[in-house]
Amino acid sequence: MAYKPRLTEKSITLKGADIAAGTFVLWRASVPCRVVAVRAYRVGGTAAAVNATKNGASMLASDLSVSTAATWMAAALGPTGNRRLQAGDTLAATVVSAAGTPTDLIIQIDIEKDANF
Repeated sequence: MAYKPRLTEKSITLKGADIAAGTFVLWRASVPCRVVAVRAYRVGGTAAAVNATKNGASMLASDLSVSTAATWMAAALGPTGNRRLQAGDTLAATVVSAAGTPTDLIIQIDIEKDANF
């Protein structure tokens, strides 16, 4: 039987002049799944760096630099094993740094749920 993967996304939008480093829990995985993309978008400021974490550990080999304002930036994903989530794992978005007072910062993590995980 063919099974089509289901895609979902978890995101956070931070607004205001007080965007600073911090970790924001987005989701507790209810089923085995994997992260297929980490993206970020910045309005204002001069730079930001973000990451995704699984149970407190960074999922990206290096932080995603959001160096261009008003443009979606995407991270290079590491090995598949680092991107897998098991039921009960905690997924969070981390603002590593923000410079020049950004007014908006959106972090989006795309997830694929599939019976084959």
